[in-house]
Amino acid sequence: MPAAGAPQCLEARISRKHHRRADGATVAVLRDVHLVLNRGEFVCLLGPSGCGKTTTLRILAGLDADFEGRVTRAEGPMGIVFQEPRLLPWRTVEENIRLVLPRADRSRDLHPLLAELGLADHAGLFPHALSLGLARRVALARALAVEPDWLVLDEPFVSLDAAAAARLRAELQRFADRRGAAVLMVTHDVREALTLADRLVLLAGRPAGVVGEMVLETPRAERTASWVEAQSARLARCFDATPPAAEARPGAASGERPPAPV
Repeated sequence: MPAAGAPQCLEARISRKHHRRADGATVAVLRDVHLVLNRGEFVCLLGPSGCGKTTTLRILAGLDADFEGRVTRAEGPMGIVFQEPRLLPWRTVEENIRLVLPRADRSRDLHPLLAELGLADHAGLFPHALSLGLARRVALARALAVEPDWLVLDEPFVSLDAAAAARLRAELQRFADRRGAAVLMVTHDVREALTLADRLVLLAGRPAGVVGEMVLETPRAERTASWVEAQSARLARCFDATPPAAEARPGAASGERPPAPV
C-alpha cells in the first residue's frame, strides 16, 4: 500500500476510443475513463472479457495514441509485459533480456535477476526450447531488467498452472515492494487481483467506462482464502449488469472501502 499522499505516476482521462471494423464502421470501445496510478501502488484493472481492458492498458502505456483525451505520465523507466511473451526466436534468453537495456548497460551482470526468476540455468536457450511458464518468466525478467519505476502488465500469468503463476506473482510482488514501483495489471482473474492489489478498478459497459473502484485495506498477509472468496462473490455481482448503487458495494460488509463512483 503506498504511503498517504504518494505522488502520481500516471493520470489518464480517456474521453472516447473507437475501433474501426473491416466494413469501415466505427465501434465505440471506451468512454469517460478516468484513472490515476500513484507511486508504490499496485492497481488491477478488472472487467468482463472483451470490455476494453487491453485497449485501456495500451493507451496508458503510450502504445495507442488514437483516442480522445489525455494521459500524463511521470518521468522514469517503464516495464511492459504483454499477454504473449513476444520473445525474439533467434535470440537466447539472456540476449532477449539484454536488448531492452540501454547500450551503455548491456554488459551488466544479469545473474542476480536470472537467478531470482529461476532462469540462471536457461540463459543460453532459445525461445523454442522453453515451456510457456519459462517464456513468461523471461518476459517478466525483460520488464524488470530496466529497473522500472512503473510496470504495465496485460494478463501476464494467463494459461499458467497454479504453482507457476503463484511463483511469478510472488516475484512480481517482491520486486514492486523492493523498488517502490507502481504496478498496473490487467487480469480477468478476480482472485488474482484480490491477492495482489492495493486497489481494483472496475471496467464495464459498452462502450466501457469505470464503474467503480475498491481499495483493499486488508494487509496481503491477512487475505485468507475465505476472505478472497467472499470478496470475489461480491465483485462478481458487479459484473452481472450495470449494478444499482446498493449492489455496487462489494466491500460494504467486509471492512474494505467499497467501489467509489468515478
